[in-house]
Amino acid sequence: MLNNNQQSMDLNQLIQTVQQQQQQLVSLTERVQQHDNLLARLDLLEKENGELKNQLQAKDLAIEKLQGQLSSRRTNQGALSSSQVTPPQELVTTHQPDATQGSYASAARKGAQHRDPARTTKRRLAAGRMFQTATTKGQQGYQYVYLGRSGKILRSEVRYQLRRAGIDTGRVLDICFPATGVIGILLHIQYVEEFLACMRKCEADHIENFQPLDPNNIADPKYADLAIEEREQLIYEFTNTRALQTLSFLRPLNVSGVGKYFVSAGWISQEELDIAVSEAIGRLAEKEPKKAKFLFKRQKDDHDSNGSAMEL
Repeated sequence: MLNNNQQSMDLNQLIQTVQQQQQQLVSLTERVQQHDNLLARLDLLEKENGELKNQLQAKDLAIEKLQGQLSSRRTNQGALSSSQVTPPQELVTTHQPDATQGSYASAARKGAQHRDPARTTKRRLAAGRMFQTATTKGQQGYQYVYLGRSGKILRSEVRYQLRRAGIDTGRVLDICFPATGVIGILLHIQYVEEFLACMRKCEADHIENFQPLDPNNIADPKYADLAIEEREQLIYEFTNTRALQTLSFLRPLNVSGVGKYFVSAGWISQEELDIAVSEAIGRLAEKEPKKAKFLFKRQKDDHDSNGSAMEL
Protein backbone atom coordinates (compact mmCIF):
# COMPACT_ATOMS: atom_id res chain seq x y z
CA MET A 1 0.00 0.00 0.00
CA LEU A 2 2.85 2.33 0.83
CA ASN A 3 4.49 1.57 -2.48
CA ASN A 4 1.27 2.40 -4.34
CA ASN A 5 0.98 5.74 -2.53
CA GLN A 6 4.62 6.50 -3.25
CA GLN A 7 4.18 5.66 -6.92
CA SER A 8 1.08 7.89 -7.05
CA MET A 9 3.02 10.77 -5.48
CA ASP A 10 5.91 10.27 -7.88
CA LEU A 11 3.50 10.33 -10.81
CA ASN A 12 1.86 13.53 -9.56
CA GLN A 13 5.26 15.15 -9.11
CA LEU A 14 6.22 14.07 -12.62
CA ILE A 15 3.04 15.60 -14.05
CA GLN A 16 3.65 18.85 -12.15
CA THR A 17 7.25 18.93 -13.37
CA VAL A 18 6.17 18.42 -16.98
CA GLN A 19 3.53 21.16 -16.65
CA GLN A 20 6.08 23.56 -15.16
CA GLN A 21 8.53 22.81 -17.95
CA GLN A 22 5.78 23.34 -20.50
CA GLN A 23 4.95 26.73 -18.99
CA GLN A 24 8.63 27.67 -18.97
CA LEU A 25 8.89 26.62 -22.62
CA VAL A 26 5.89 28.77 -23.56
CA SER A 27 7.36 31.73 -21.65
CA LEU A 28 10.74 31.23 -23.34
CA THR A 29 9.07 31.05 -26.75
CA GLU A 30 7.28 34.33 -26.10
CA ARG A 31 10.51 36.04 -25.08
CA VAL A 32 12.28 34.78 -28.20
CA GLN A 33 9.38 36.09 -30.29
CA GLN A 34 9.63 39.46 -28.54
CA HIS A 35 13.34 39.63 -29.31
CA ASP A 36 12.69 38.69 -32.93
CA ASN A 37 10.10 41.46 -33.19
CA LEU A 38 12.52 43.98 -31.72
CA LEU A 39 15.28 42.94 -34.10
CA ALA A 40 12.89 43.13 -37.05
CA ARG A 41 11.86 46.64 -36.08
CA LEU A 42 15.47 47.72 -35.67
CA ASP A 43 16.31 46.30 -39.10
CA LEU A 44 13.42 48.23 -40.64
CA LEU A 45 14.43 51.44 -38.92
CA GLU A 46 18.03 51.00 -40.08
CA LYS A 47 16.85 50.38 -43.64
CA GLU A 48 14.56 53.42 -43.65
CA ASN A 49 17.30 55.55 -42.10
CA GLY A 50 19.73 54.49 -44.84
CA GLU A 51 17.22 55.33 -47.56
CA LEU A 52 16.55 58.75 -46.06
CA LYS A 53 20.28 59.45 -45.81
CA ASN A 54 20.77 58.55 -49.46
CA GLN A 55 17.91 60.83 -50.50
CA LEU A 56 19.29 63.66 -48.38
CA GLN A 57 22.78 63.27 -49.86
CA ALA A 58 21.37 63.32 -53.40
CA LYS A 59 19.43 66.51 -52.67
CA ASP A 60 22.49 68.12 -51.05
CA LEU A 61 24.56 67.35 -54.15
CA ALA A 62 21.90 68.83 -56.43
CA ILE A 63 21.68 72.00 -54.33
CA GLU A 64 25.48 72.30 -54.23
CA LYS A 65 25.63 71.97 -58.01
CA LEU A 66 22.97 74.64 -58.54
CA GLN A 67 24.65 76.99 -56.08
CA GLY A 68 27.99 76.54 -57.86
CA GLN A 69 26.46 77.36 -61.23
CA LEU A 70 24.69 80.38 -59.77
CA SER A 71 27.92 81.63 -58.20
CA SER A 72 29.77 81.19 -61.50
CA ARG A 73 27.13 83.18 -63.35
CA ARG A 74 27.32 86.03 -60.84
CA THR A 75 31.12 86.09 -61.14
CA ASN A 76 30.92 86.35 -64.93
CA GLN A 77 28.36 89.15 -64.72
CA GLY A 78 30.55 91.05 -62.25
CA ALA A 79 33.56 90.77 -64.53
CA LEU A 80 31.61 92.14 -67.49
CA SER A 81 30.16 95.09 -65.55
CA SER A 82 33.57 96.15 -64.14
CA SER A 83 35.31 96.09 -67.52
CA GLN A 84 36.42 99.50 -68.91
CA VAL A 85 36.32 98.34 -72.53
CA THR A 86 33.18 99.22 -74.45
CA PRO A 87 31.89 96.08 -76.16
CA PRO A 88 31.24 96.13 -79.91
CA GLN A 89 27.77 97.25 -80.96
CA GLU A 90 27.01 93.85 -82.46
CA LEU A 91 27.81 92.17 -79.16
CA VAL A 92 25.58 94.55 -77.23
CA THR A 93 22.62 94.05 -79.51
CA THR A 94 22.91 90.30 -79.96
CA HIS A 95 24.08 89.10 -76.51
CA GLN A 96 21.54 86.92 -74.65
CA PRO A 97 21.91 85.46 -71.13
CA ASP A 98 22.79 81.80 -71.09
CA ALA A 99 19.46 79.96 -70.92
CA THR A 100 20.88 76.98 -69.07
CA GLN A 101 22.52 79.10 -66.38
CA GLY A 102 19.36 81.17 -66.04
CA SER A 103 17.22 78.09 -65.55
CA TYR A 104 19.61 76.69 -62.92
CA ALA A 105 19.63 80.01 -61.06
CA SER A 106 15.85 80.19 -61.19
CA ALA A 107 15.55 76.63 -59.92
CA ALA A 108 17.93 77.39 -57.06
CA ARG A 109 15.91 80.45 -56.02
CA LYS A 110 12.62 78.56 -56.25
CA GLY A 111 14.03 75.63 -54.30
CA ALA A 112 15.12 77.94 -51.49
CA GLN A 113 11.73 79.65 -51.36
CA HIS A 114 9.53 76.58 -51.88
CA ARG A 115 7.47 75.30 -48.97
CA ASP A 116 5.51 72.08 -48.99
CA PRO A 117 1.85 73.23 -48.62
CA ALA A 118 0.77 70.03 -46.86
CA ARG A 119 3.62 70.21 -44.35
CA THR A 120 3.06 73.92 -43.76
CA THR A 121 -0.65 73.33 -43.08
CA LYS A 122 0.14 70.43 -40.76
CA ARG A 123 2.57 72.53 -38.71
CA ARG A 124 0.14 75.43 -38.54
CA LEU A 125 -2.67 73.21 -37.23
CA ALA A 126 -0.36 71.54 -34.72
CA ALA A 127 0.72 74.94 -33.40
CA GLY A 128 -2.88 76.12 -33.18
CA ARG A 129 -3.94 73.18 -30.99
CA MET A 130 -1.94 74.70 -28.14
CA PHE A 131 -4.38 77.63 -28.05
CA GLN A 132 -7.58 75.58 -28.10
CA THR A 133 -9.76 74.69 -25.14
CA ALA A 134 -10.62 71.08 -24.35
CA THR A 135 -14.12 71.67 -25.73
CA THR A 136 -12.81 73.05 -29.01
CA LYS A 137 -10.39 70.17 -29.44
CA GLY A 138 -13.26 67.72 -29.38
CA GLN A 139 -13.16 64.05 -28.47
CA GLN A 140 -9.81 62.80 -27.21
CA GLY A 141 -8.36 59.32 -27.21
CA TYR A 142 -6.88 56.62 -29.41
CA GLN A 143 -8.03 53.43 -31.06
CA TYR A 144 -6.90 50.72 -33.44
CA VAL A 145 -8.54 50.42 -36.84
CA TYR A 146 -8.28 46.91 -38.25
CA LEU A 147 -7.82 46.29 -41.98
CA GLY A 148 -7.46 43.11 -43.99
CA ARG A 149 -4.21 41.93 -45.55
CA SER A 150 -3.60 39.38 -48.26
CA GLY A 151 -0.32 38.05 -46.88
CA LYS A 152 2.83 38.84 -44.93
CA ILE A 153 3.99 42.44 -45.21
CA LEU A 154 6.56 44.66 -43.48
CA ARG A 155 5.58 47.73 -41.49
CA SER A 156 7.61 49.93 -43.83
CA GLU A 157 5.59 48.57 -46.77
CA VAL A 158 2.34 49.32 -44.95
CA ARG A 159 3.41 52.92 -44.35
CA TYR A 160 4.48 53.28 -47.99
CA GLN A 161 1.14 52.02 -49.30
CA LEU A 162 -0.76 54.24 -46.84
CA ARG A 163 1.15 57.28 -48.13
CA ARG A 164 0.26 56.30 -51.69
CA ALA A 165 -3.38 56.10 -50.63
CA GLY A 166 -3.26 59.68 -49.32
CA ILE A 167 -2.90 58.95 -45.60
CA ASP A 168 -0.91 61.31 -43.39
CA THR A 169 1.41 58.64 -41.92
CA GLY A 170 2.59 61.14 -39.32
CA ARG A 171 -0.74 60.46 -37.59
CA VAL A 172 -0.23 56.69 -37.61
CA LEU A 173 1.15 55.87 -34.16
CA ASP A 174 1.61 52.12 -34.54
CA ILE A 175 1.17 49.24 -36.99
CA CYS A 176 0.66 45.72 -35.67
CA PHE A 177 -0.35 42.28 -36.94
CA PRO A 178 -2.66 40.82 -34.26
CA ALA A 179 -3.90 37.88 -36.35
CA THR A 180 -3.51 36.20 -39.71
CA GLY A 181 -4.96 38.43 -42.42
CA VAL A 182 -5.32 41.45 -40.11
CA ILE A 183 -3.42 44.75 -39.78
CA GLY A 184 -3.96 47.05 -36.79
CA ILE A 185 -3.47 50.81 -37.33
CA LEU A 186 -3.29 52.94 -34.16
CA LEU A 187 -4.78 56.41 -34.69
CA HIS A 188 -6.00 59.40 -32.73
CA ILE A 189 -9.76 59.05 -32.50
CA GLN A 190 -10.36 62.33 -34.37
CA TYR A 191 -8.51 61.00 -37.42
CA VAL A 192 -10.41 57.70 -37.63
CA GLU A 193 -13.28 58.88 -39.87
CA GLU A 194 -10.95 60.61 -42.33
CA PHE A 195 -8.74 57.51 -42.40
CA LEU A 196 -11.68 55.17 -43.03
CA ALA A 197 -13.07 57.43 -45.76
CA CYS A 198 -9.74 57.21 -47.55
CA MET A 199 -9.64 53.43 -47.10
CA ARG A 200 -13.14 53.10 -48.56
CA LYS A 201 -11.97 54.90 -51.68
CA CYS A 202 -9.18 52.31 -51.94
CA GLU A 203 -11.72 49.51 -51.43
CA ALA A 204 -9.77 48.22 -48.43
CA ASP A 205 -11.40 45.71 -46.10
CA HIS A 206 -12.36 47.29 -42.76
CA ILE A 207 -12.71 44.62 -40.06
CA GLU A 208 -15.16 46.33 -37.68
CA ASN A 209 -15.73 43.66 -35.01
CA PHE A 210 -12.23 42.31 -34.61
CA GLN A 211 -11.45 41.13 -31.06
CA PRO A 212 -7.71 40.95 -30.27
CA LEU A 213 -8.36 38.72 -27.23
CA ASP A 214 -10.21 36.05 -29.21
CA PRO A 215 -8.23 32.78 -28.76
CA ASN A 216 -9.05 31.89 -32.37
CA ASN A 217 -6.45 34.49 -33.35
CA ILE A 218 -3.75 31.99 -32.35
CA ALA A 219 -2.80 30.43 -35.67
CA ASP A 220 0.31 28.51 -34.61
CA PRO A 221 -0.58 24.79 -34.82
CA LYS A 222 1.63 23.93 -31.86
CA TYR A 223 -0.98 25.54 -29.58
CA ALA A 224 -3.94 23.80 -31.21
CA ASP A 225 -4.23 21.08 -28.54
CA LEU A 226 -4.30 23.48 -25.58
CA ALA A 227 -7.46 23.75 -23.51
CA ILE A 228 -9.68 26.79 -24.12
CA GLU A 229 -8.63 28.33 -20.79
CA GLU A 230 -4.97 27.97 -21.71
CA ARG A 231 -5.55 29.48 -25.16
CA GLU A 232 -7.40 32.43 -23.59
CA GLN A 233 -4.50 32.99 -21.21
CA LEU A 234 -2.02 32.68 -24.07
CA ILE A 235 -3.77 35.19 -26.34
CA TYR A 236 -3.94 37.63 -23.41
CA GLU A 237 -0.19 37.25 -22.87
CA PHE A 238 0.47 37.84 -26.58
CA THR A 239 -1.75 40.93 -26.62
CA ASN A 240 -0.31 42.23 -23.35
CA THR A 241 3.25 41.84 -24.63
CA ARG A 242 2.41 43.59 -27.90
CA ALA A 243 0.71 46.49 -26.09
CA LEU A 244 3.61 47.03 -23.69
CA GLN A 245 6.07 46.83 -26.57
CA THR A 246 4.08 49.51 -28.42
CA LEU A 247 4.20 51.82 -25.38
CA SER A 248 7.98 51.40 -25.25
CA PHE A 249 8.31 52.66 -28.86
CA LEU A 250 5.82 55.55 -28.73
CA ARG A 251 6.77 59.17 -28.25
CA PRO A 252 6.86 59.77 -24.47
CA LEU A 253 4.07 62.36 -24.63
CA ASN A 254 1.69 59.81 -26.20
CA VAL A 255 2.31 56.96 -23.76
CA SER A 256 -0.21 58.02 -21.11
CA GLY A 257 -3.12 58.58 -23.52
CA VAL A 258 -2.53 55.42 -25.53
CA GLY A 259 -1.94 53.45 -22.33
CA LYS A 260 -5.33 54.48 -20.95
CA TYR A 261 -6.91 53.08 -24.11
CA PHE A 262 -5.02 49.81 -23.58
CA VAL A 263 -6.19 49.63 -19.95
CA SER A 264 -9.82 50.24 -20.94
CA ALA A 265 -9.52 47.48 -23.56
CA GLY A 266 -8.25 45.06 -20.90
CA TRP A 267 -4.86 44.51 -22.55
CA ILE A 268 -2.69 45.86 -19.73
CA SER A 269 -3.16 46.69 -16.05
CA GLN A 270 -3.04 50.12 -14.43
CA GLU A 271 0.19 49.11 -12.68
CA GLU A 272 1.80 48.28 -16.02
CA LEU A 273 0.66 51.63 -17.41
CA ASP A 274 2.18 53.48 -14.44
CA ILE A 275 5.50 51.73 -15.10
CA ALA A 276 5.33 52.54 -18.83
CA VAL A 277 4.61 56.23 -18.12
CA SER A 278 7.50 56.38 -15.65
CA GLU A 279 9.85 54.86 -18.24
CA ALA A 280 8.57 57.30 -20.88
CA ILE A 281 9.29 60.26 -18.60
CA GLY A 282 12.77 58.82 -18.08
CA ARG A 283 13.34 58.70 -21.85
CA LEU A 284 12.04 62.24 -22.19
CA ALA A 285 14.30 63.44 -19.35
CA GLU A 286 17.35 62.38 -21.36
CA LYS A 287 16.34 64.60 -24.30
CA GLU A 288 14.25 67.38 -22.73
CA PRO A 289 14.86 67.55 -18.95
CA LYS A 290 12.74 70.67 -18.34
CA LYS A 291 9.69 69.28 -20.11
CA ALA A 292 10.05 65.95 -18.32
CA LYS A 293 10.28 67.71 -14.94
CA PHE A 294 7.13 69.70 -15.71
CA LEU A 295 5.20 66.59 -16.78
CA PHE A 296 6.35 64.64 -13.75
CA LYS A 297 5.19 67.46 -11.45
CA ARG A 298 1.81 67.65 -13.22
CA GLN A 299 1.40 63.88 -13.01
CA LYS A 300 2.19 63.98 -9.29
CA ASP A 301 -0.28 66.83 -8.72
CA ASP A 302 -3.01 64.94 -10.60
CA HIS A 303 -2.29 61.83 -8.54
CA ASP A 304 -2.41 63.80 -5.28
CA SER A 305 -5.67 65.52 -6.24
CA ASN A 306 -7.26 62.19 -7.17
CA GLY A 307 -6.15 60.78 -3.85
CA SER A 308 -7.65 63.72 -1.96
CA ALA A 309 -10.92 63.35 -3.84
CA MET A 310 -11.09 59.68 -2.92
CA GLU A 311 -10.47 60.51 0.73
CA LEU A 312 -13.33 63.03 0.70
